[in-house]
This record gives sequence, C-alpha cells and structure tokens, in this order.
Amino acid sequence: MAAAKTAQRRRDLLEATSRIISERGLSGVSVRAVAERAQVSAGSVLYHFESFDQLVEAAVRGAIREFIDTRRAVAEGHRDPIDRLRATIHAGIPERISDDLRVVYEASAVVREQPRFRLDIALLLERQVALYTSIIDVGVALGAFSPRMEVPAIAANLVALEDAYDLYLLDPDNWQRETYLSNTLQFAEIALGCRLSGEPPTASTAAPTAAPAAATDPEETE
Repeated sequence: MAAAKTAQRRRDLLEATSRIISERGLSGVSVRAVAERAQVSAGSVLYHFESFDQLVEAAVRGAIREFIDTRRAVAEGHRDPIDRLRATIHAGIPERISDDLRVVYEASAVVREQPRFRLDIALLLERQVALYTSIIDVGVALGAFSPRMEVPAIAANLVALEDAYDLYLLDPDNWQRETYLSNTLQFAEIALGCRLSGEPPTASTAAPTAAPAAATDPEETE
C-alpha cells in the first residue's frame, strides 16, 4: 500500500511539473510552483526525487513519450496507407497544440544551454522520422506511393514542416492552421505521387491507448 501511494505521489508531481512547463515554460517551474499545483509541501517534492532537476527531466521525458505514443496510435488506427499518412499529417499539425507538445518545444528551445535534454529531443526526432518512413515504406510496397525522392528525406521533410508550423501555432492568435496543413499535404502529394486532399478518415481500427504522460513505474524516471 505504501509503495502504491508513493508511486501515485510521484505521478502527481510529474504531471504538475509538466503542466507548469506547458503553461509557464521551463523558467517558470520551481519547487514552490510544483508543490502548490500538486497540493503538497515543498519538502514532499524533494522527498520523492533525488533532485529538482531530476523531477524536471523526468517530466520532460514523460511528455516526449506521451507525444510519441499518441502519434503512433493515430497512425496505427488506419489500415490504408493513404488514410494513415493523411491522418498522421493532420495530427502533426493539430487544431490545438497539446500540453505535451508545448513541453517538447520548451525543451527544444533550451537544448543549447541545457544539453541534458539533447538525447531526449534527438530520440523524439528519430522516432518521428521513423514513423513517417514506416508509413511510406508500407505504402510503396502496396503501390499507394511512388516516391520522387529518397524516402528518408521525405520523412525528414514532413517532420521539419510539422515542427516549423507548430512553432507558429504556439501563438494563440495564429489562425493559419489550414494553410499550414494544406502546404504540408501538398508537399506529400508531390513527393509521393498520391492524393491526400480531404478530411482525415475515421480510424478503421481501434487505436491503442496512449501511455500516460507520467511514467507509471517510478523506476523509469530514475
């Protein structure tokens, strides 16, 4: 019972930290802010982690895992490669920037000054490119796509377009999502010789449940 209570407290602290980073940025997160959000004492925050830096790093890592798992779930929710690619692009340039994506951008922005996040951001990029590469490779095998450049380059460009446009969409007054989405879909159409216009289809298979933002096993955050 005590172990379960400790694990839950750690999850609560990780969630509180992630939310604060999303709302205020990394510069706005502090022991006091996390304690107030989680409704615990400042001493309790530090009791459950070796250091405050470890807590912040674990929260960022959890947000990245959640972001990756959510993207994978969207892709796996469609059997047809055209539908899968279209849905993945739509999810990559979302109508609403999620808390997890905001945390990802916060960590990306400080990598130069805080290299502790470098490996996690590099892993995120690798997984995003790998997801698109897999979707395209399957589509090529099924005759749905006819790549006009190297597949890894197409995948990397799709991720770069997402990252750039989502950065603009962090501004709540930016209402150009449809333009950004159209531009990205058009690039994919030209690069892959396919047709992607139209609304994203309804998932043809049940998408797997995404992993929680905070690690359920506290040992994973160590």
